[in-house]
Amino acid sequence: MKICFVVDKFPCLSETFVLDQIEGCLERGMQVGVVCNETSFGKDSNIDDRRWQALPGKVVCWWGGGLGRFRPMLRRWSGRFWDKLSTAIDIAFARKLQNADVIVAHFGNNGMRVARAMKRGRISAPLVTIFHGRDVGEPLHDDTLTRYKVVFEKGVLQLPVNAFFRDALIGVGAPAAQVMVHHMGVRPGEISYHWRSWDRDTLSFISVCRLTEKKGIEFALRALAGLPRRDWVYTVIGGGELLEELKKLAANLGVADRVTFLGPRPHAEVKQRLRDAHVFLLPSVAAQDGDLEGIPVALMEAMAAGLIVVSTYHSGIPELIEDQETGFLAPERDVAALARKLVWVAENPDKCERIARAARRKIEQDFNADLLNERFAQIVAQLAEARRPA
Repeated sequence: MKICFVVDKFPCLSETFVLDQIEGCLERGMQVGVVCNETSFGKDSNIDDRRWQALPGKVVCWWGGGLGRFRPMLRRWSGRFWDKLSTAIDIAFARKLQNADVIVAHFGNNGMRVARAMKRGRISAPLVTIFHGRDVGEPLHDDTLTRYKVVFEKGVLQLPVNAFFRDALIGVGAPAAQVMVHHMGVRPGEISYHWRSWDRDTLSFISVCRLTEKKGIEFALRALAGLPRRDWVYTVIGGGELLEELKKLAANLGVADRVTFLGPRPHAEVKQRLRDAHVFLLPSVAAQDGDLEGIPVALMEAMAAGLIVVSTYHSGIPELIEDQETGFLAPERDVAALARKLVWVAENPDKCERIARAARRKIEQDFNADLLNERFAQIVAQLAEARRPA
């Protein structure tokens, strides 16, 4: 069985869920290939793994190595004609997807590219589109979610990562029978559970994310600055456009001596730092441009590792975290409410152990990548089988 994944950049450190899904398909004997806009081999040692270079179906650029390099320049140059120009080029190079038994497009924009090529008769394999966050949030914000009409018409299955996105897609015309929530997950067997009480220890907070608006790190800093308990530290792992701005905010709040910004770090180091921390903090918000979370995998990793997670009532996060049962949730952008959650956590380490154990069980049962990959493999196998002539 030949599965072709269509993504933007490959491999990508911020999209480990794609790599995990590909690995799941390989483990089940499928021949996997990737079509992308650009490859990052040799550019990011954190994920520069030989497994991705040696995929049986190979990794190729949709527009080829030559023209593909000019894609960003063409986008700027073509302005409002970009949509028509890029679609024409996509169709011209669509033969790279012709031999697949099933095409899996990660993010709605890639599903739309494949669907348009299908509309021109260049591709016939069943299309599965996985919707993650920005691809639903921004058009929902701009009232342009109907842009995916061609995906609904030509694709056989839409797999949003949460129920909030499922309802949004159905609301603009996606047939309900073709929309199914498929969570991303983590492998609990690769993450050891370790409870660490802070009863007689400095309380250690940690965040792992790209430093963009939707991650809400600004509100984490503001809430921490108001904690009555002063023996705490906060580690922020990840890079992004807000890094310098957040450093200045920490200084202005008078907490720069307790906040460490480490930038992007290898996954192995991230796992170790999670083991050394007590509380994972990710107060996500809807960005001004509409960008939304799906359900952050970083929260799942923290819950599996035994950390207490504190987040917000945002997008699909309440499908993962139940307030005071498997973690803590506050309203978006509500610094006072977030601070109250942190104060309770700081003052009740013994009561938090029960919550940490419940969080681990939640991951094992509902966000277990091994189980989710098995389910995903069954889905694509059924689609490929249905396509074969009797």
